[in-house]
Amino acid sequence: MSSVGNTTAGRIPIRRRRGSPSGRSQAGAKPSVLSKASALGLGVLAAVGGFVDFGGIVTSTQAGAQFKFALVWTIVIGVVGYSVFAEMSARVAISNSQATFDIIRERFGARLAMIPLISSTIAQVLTVFVELAGMSVVLQYISGGSYLFFVPVVGILLIAVIWFTGYELMDTAASLVGLTMLISLVIMIKVVHDWAGLGLSLVHPSMTTAHPLVAYLFMVVSLLGAYMTPYQFAFYSSGALEEEWTGKDMLTNRVVSIIGTLFGGVITLGITAYAASTLYPSSGNLTSLPQILSPAARTFGEIGVVVFLIGTFAVCAGGGLESAMSGSYELAQYFGMNWGKRGKPGTAPVFHFGVMVVTALAVVIAETQINPIKMTTVAMAIAAIALPSNFLAIVLVAGDRRWMGKQKNNLYISLIAWFLVALLTVVAIAAIPFAFLSGNL
Repeated sequence: MSSVGNTTAGRIPIRRRRGSPSGRSQAGAKPSVLSKASALGLGVLAAVGGFVDFGGIVTSTQAGAQFKFALVWTIVIGVVGYSVFAEMSARVAISNSQATFDIIRERFGARLAMIPLISSTIAQVLTVFVELAGMSVVLQYISGGSYLFFVPVVGILLIAVIWFTGYELMDTAASLVGLTMLISLVIMIKVVHDWAGLGLSLVHPSMTTAHPLVAYLFMVVSLLGAYMTPYQFAFYSSGALEEEWTGKDMLTNRVVSIIGTLFGGVITLGITAYAASTLYPSSGNLTSLPQILSPAARTFGEIGVVVFLIGTFAVCAGGGLESAMSGSYELAQYFGMNWGKRGKPGTAPVFHFGVMVVTALAVVIAETQINPIKMTTVAMAIAAIALPSNFLAIVLVAGDRRWMGKQKNNLYISLIAWFLVALLTVVAIAAIPFAFLSGNL
């Protein structure tokens, strides 16, 4: 591995300060079983937060209910896009021993780097709102209490977990509990009968005639925004540095990116497929949690509902932790402040304060009494606007031999990455117009 960020002539490297080094493994020490499990947990949690958070659950259920199998092809693009950019973002960070926004600011300058920072921060706040909404509607369903009461409660819970819980425990626990979402695969197996149609739809885009074209295209935008929101890559690449990954972990990075992404993609396929088989044709947007829970209730009764509620709360918590941390990661890294969960909050005060600010803004949005489930689809479409600027910056760095040395993108990865950047640029441009034309704004 070439760490060209330290050796390029004529350029003074900017080393952003990281949080407390406590918890670092000693050089040459044999990785513990816990650290290996945590590495896998990092990838699974990042992918689960990307595909199967509340945004993913709502948009995938909506897609199946309205368009049957006509949108499952987007899952293939989501899996490919997520795995490529997750691996790339971590490879860029590892190769330069710097976090993503350290590198983006150094490579493009403070002004240009501000564009992806602002767009990404807006997306992070919206995503935290979505996850807080998901946890709150679950608690409301269980207790019968007020949704608006639970929003600040779960917001405080997220902040407390980030401040006081160890990194390995946080990401591994959320990943393990999130495995309960595998119930979606069991439901899919029990209720899907048109397996040939489902398989064909994965590779052959099509649409039904039950809804206007603009509604179909808006759902494409929302799904891609739900699959590949920018926070996932900030979390994953920063987490790789938190876990002390080095050049020896490049293979681990690739394996984790692929396994985690496939895990999230398969669960998402299950959600879309069983919604298509039990809720289609739906005449409008989903507006309540009982609608989302109905396939589990029909298939397994009360036990199915309980398992689905546990899984939903877990993946919402995981996605909320990721997105709150990611927003703070990026802000601290851009401004050259200490960052990271290693050590006590006092060693990285700006990072931990940023978590509070991002979460507080999300709570304010949630307390406006907008329908959280209906707004989730719109939030995912808006989040898609942030994708091109963030992905473009990563692609440009990952393809630059001066920064990456032998770890630069090969031809095949470059072609895939540039195709995705072009596609997501079109998606970003279309997001707001489609939201208006489809009646979602």
